[in-house]
Amino acid sequence: MKRKPFFQTYFRGVDWVLISCVLVLSVIGFFVIYSATIHNGDISQLWKKQLFWFGIALIAMWIFSRIDYRFWMEASYVFYWVSIISLVAVLVIGDQTNGARRWIKLGFLSYQPSELAKLSVLLVLARYIGSKTIELYFLRRFFLLLFLLVMPLLLILKQPDLGSALLLIPVSFILMYVGGIRVRWLLWVFVMALASTPLIWHFLKDYQRERLEVFINPQDDPLGAGYNIIQSMIAIGSGGISGKGYMAGTQTQLSFIPEHHTDFIFSVVGEEWGFIGCVVVLGLYYFMIQRIFDISKKARDREGALLALGIAGMFTVQIIINVGMTVGLLPVTGLTLPFISYGGSSLMFSYAAIGILLNISYANRRPVLITGKG
Repeated sequence: MKRKPFFQTYFRGVDWVLISCVLVLSVIGFFVIYSATIHNGDISQLWKKQLFWFGIALIAMWIFSRIDYRFWMEASYVFYWVSIISLVAVLVIGDQTNGARRWIKLGFLSYQPSELAKLSVLLVLARYIGSKTIELYFLRRFFLLLFLLVMPLLLILKQPDLGSALLLIPVSFILMYVGGIRVRWLLWVFVMALASTPLIWHFLKDYQRERLEVFINPQDDPLGAGYNIIQSMIAIGSGGISGKGYMAGTQTQLSFIPEHHTDFIFSVVGEEWGFIGCVVVLGLYYFMIQRIFDISKKARDREGALLALGIAGMFTVQIIINVGMTVGLLPVTGLTLPFISYGGSSLMFSYAAIGILLNISYANRRPVLITGKG
């Protein structure tokens, strides 16, 4: 039998709906980053770096889509311990910015270990839960899962990076719940965490406490901790239905919004593209998440289904937290908006996750070969 050309076989099996969503989001992100930074001195060339990282991210997506996702599942513990070592290393040799150590310099590039940690935790939890169907009813298995979660969690909090730490908790608990962990065990952990809130409050940094305090009423400190939220809401509100126009947002162009190319980039969308632009962006995210859930439902094995579900949860929680904080519905945590915010590590690992999803989707479409006698 004559084999079909490689690219014909590959492109026929690609999930074009998922790819189209993330590519359009990335293009939107590129234009928003350009608008937010081009007239802003030191960061005016960040759009070039983002374009470079976009190329690297596409290559990463292609590589991950070509490698059987079961390979990553088999190697999940290796990646997990590599991420742990990276999280320890960043505390020792990482670059310090605004009192936080989150990046490791690799020549002229910077690498954020917490991004690898998020993906590796999903891999190792999907692997463990997927291979321990019956044994999950034993309490010791639940404690081991908590250990796998808590170790990177504490190291991320040490940086400190509250946003990434908060992202891991609900996603991990979703995987545990779907995987078969008893609900009462999860509820006990939630109650214990709630009871330890005063202790957790004691270990928070001063700026993290301020962010939580001004969340209830930003006007208590309008020129300090509440400044970001107030300026972000002003920007989004001033955009109206159709926005002020591309590169015409006063809050953005005059740099009233801090971190408007990373954490608060959604406020730039709201100011310049208005309610319509926000709906378009959120609509693209909806179709992307919906497509990932479909991949999870159709996955051939339990591990692939759990991994796809975990990636869907990761993107969903991150989007909700980022958009929620820009409109004042959630505290400021420092999480970026997937595929849109500036950031090389975030973009590359997000596209790597999409590559894994493409491979799971492609495996779903391949015919099952039944071998054996009889």
